[in-house]
Amino acid sequence: MEFIYELSKVLKIKKKSFIKSLSTFKGLPHRHEIFYKKKGIQFINDSKATSFEAAKFALNNNNNIFWIVGGQPKKDDNINLTKLKKKIITAFIVGKNIDFFKKKLKNIIKYKISKTLKNSLIAIFHDVKNSQKKEATILLSPASASFDQYKNFNERGNEFKRLAKFYANKYL
Repeated sequence: MEFIYELSKVLKIKKKSFIKSLSTFKGLPHRHEIFYKKKGIQFINDSKATSFEAAKFALNNNNNIFWIVGGQPKKDDNINLTKLKKKIITAFIVGKNIDFFKKKLKNIIKYKISKTLKNSLIAIFHDVKNSQKKEATILLSPASASFDQYKNFNERGNEFKRLAKFYANKYL
């Protein structure tokens, strides 16, 4: 993003015009896609984040995060959450590689095993209702491939958006 701003200056685009166009830019689906907001809760679909390195952007740029993580991790993916632990309220582990993520999160971040997106969202809405936070982020940024439960990241992201809206309207 910083690069784009610097480029706009080189191209002599007025700052006001740059900010206006940036605020209306939609971006691509499944890539840090803020797709829904309700009662102080924002919902972000970052299903394309199939490695921890890719998930770090969303984790770094949000607060009070209920993080849905899991799937098929990359073999050599270095997951270091020490600097991010204050941003994450709870991680919800999905998929078939639960033990891998338990080891990575243990003693760093509070986590729950939910196995599926549906179970994660039901648990998250329960936690959100009991939370003292006025604002929160429900984030699917799985740091893993989707193939253990879905055909691809698009299918996983679309299912997340469908379920998130359904349960938001049911529980909020």
